[in-house]
Amino acid sequence: MRISDRKDLLKLKRVFAVSAVSLLAVIGVILVVYIRRTPVVYEDSEAFVMGTRLRVFLASRKISADSLIENVIKEFRRIDAKFDPYREGSIIYKLNHSSGWVKVDKETFSLVETAVRYCYTTNGAFDPTIGRLIYLWGFAKFDERKNFRVPSKEEIEKALSRSGCKKVKFNEDEMMIDTGGVWIDLGGIAKGYALERSYALVKNLDPDATGFIDIGGEIRIVGPKYGRAPWVIGVRDPRGSGAIDYLYLTKGAVATSGDYERYFVVDGVRYHHILNPKDGYPARGARSVTVIADDAVTADVYSTAGFVMAKDWRYVLVHFPEIGVQVMMVLDNGKIVKSDGFEYYEKQR
Repeated sequence: MRISDRKDLLKLKRVFAVSAVSLLAVIGVILVVYIRRTPVVYEDSEAFVMGTRLRVFLASRKISADSLIENVIKEFRRIDAKFDPYREGSIIYKLNHSSGWVKVDKETFSLVETAVRYCYTTNGAFDPTIGRLIYLWGFAKFDERKNFRVPSKEEIEKALSRSGCKKVKFNEDEMMIDTGGVWIDLGGIAKGYALERSYALVKNLDPDATGFIDIGGEIRIVGPKYGRAPWVIGVRDPRGSGAIDYLYLTKGAVATSGDYERYFVVDGVRYHHILNPKDGYPARGARSVTVIADDAVTADVYSTAGFVMAKDWRYVLVHFPEIGVQVMMVLDNGKIVKSDGFEYYEKQR
């Protein structure tokens, strides 16, 4: 072979190499464009759990969205069965009907301890130890309105005397809890916990999954709509059938506590299920409180705490943002008040 031929061959090889790289680049661009343009198909499913409607709306390019949804519903049912304080066989029922120390699993210990810790950080506005009061008013079961009644003052005082976060003790080394005679009720945190557990489950299976999970109006965003757009969430009118506001969220969580879900009326007075741990009666001052937070547990807890603290609504609007939440309150006279940062979520971006 001549030297000139060898040079020509080397040139040809370089041309082939460059052409191959260019071809791969073009193919890569085509694949990226194709993947980006591949429509995201959402799967929607509903179930009844925790006494309310669970809606799961998810999409995934990695695995079946139906499979994700099925796993979410199973997780909600598991948490509901495990932590329902009025279901015989649940761990919370066992705690509430035992005296002295009870050994529990790590999940139960962590959740109860977290709930009690929130009791202290909210100065008792959120209190997971008022199960006896909830049972007394008839709000223990969602489907038994026949049990709703206004207890006597003496009954309420007795139930209050057997409540209080300071009574609950923890032994982390042995994973043991002593309720001190109170009845634990995790109704103000269980939905948020189930939302966060389900969110983590979905993201573990597919980090790029999008959609949302809605349990009775408490919503955890899994990912932006079609991977880029915000979800539009209506805030319910507590005295009507429509929405009084709309929120635009691509991440985080929102929860609303209101006097319109579980209530009864006697002599023109509305008695609802959000009880004030200080006096044992339904909290007054607001019709609903909506909280936006980074996670569903925080949103769940502080929507309840904000509702209980509604008579001091100025304090709520000033200090709740300091812990990273934004608040909208519909006061008992119908007036709407909001924290300064709330309007950020009322605008589509």
